[in-house]
Amino acid sequence: MNKYLLLIVLILSGCKLFTNYRTITVSLPKEPPPWFQDSNNQTGKIFYPGISGSIENTNIEWKSNICIEIEKGSSIPIACYPSGYLKPAGAVLIKDLPPGENLQLKWSDGFLADMLLDLIRKGLPIEHLNIERLADEILTESEGNPWSIDRELLMDAIIYNSLSVYKIKSGVLQDITIPLTGEWISDNPFFPHIVSNTEGAILIEGIYSGLHRFQNPEIKQQLDILVWDDGFEYLILQQY
Repeated sequence: MNKYLLLIVLILSGCKLFTNYRTITVSLPKEPPPWFQDSNNQTGKIFYPGISGSIENTNIEWKSNICIEIEKGSSIPIACYPSGYLKPAGAVLIKDLPPGENLQLKWSDGFLADMLLDLIRKGLPIEHLNIERLADEILTESEGNPWSIDRELLMDAIIYNSLSVYKIKSGVLQDITIPLTGEWISDNPFFPHIVSNTEGAILIEGIYSGLHRFQNPEIKQQLDILVWDDGFEYLILQQY
């Protein structure tokens, strides 16, 4: 009888060994997303390379742990976007987790995970990248705000195989003024809150190219700003 039980265990173990996916538990950051402090919308969407061989996503309630099935392999980026579209927390799974250990998502790794997912969507390989060094260089060069890195320059360097430390640098910074009052909170955990001045305007210093989102929870408005090297546009949306 023991021989038969052993045979069954070996067969089941072998089936699991040769599957093309693995199940992991993902832990969200302990620090809540910036906009969740004054919002009833405590949801998110997590993106990852799934068992279908393409990027999959799952809607979640923003809680501590989520189980997902991901494809086997190295350099697996995972990103979780508050409310489904705000700047994500992320992680890159480089090797198998020890038994019982969760993959911890961090706000500081959201930029890298988001960019790697974008590369995978474009059909580009990322397994050859030194992920740990890349993450370290991004955090060092950005001085603690990874979203300030020139994403277009970095992605082009990866795509055209010209990556070097000189291609990992912050974008052009500028100061902009918008005629709005009140306190505005960025969806970027590393960007300071903005408070209007006595002239009835908000001055945003050191803003870099790309899409920026701010929220005024008191009047339930969202401010979207698209910044490029020599200008910007903005749009105000009413939240409900």
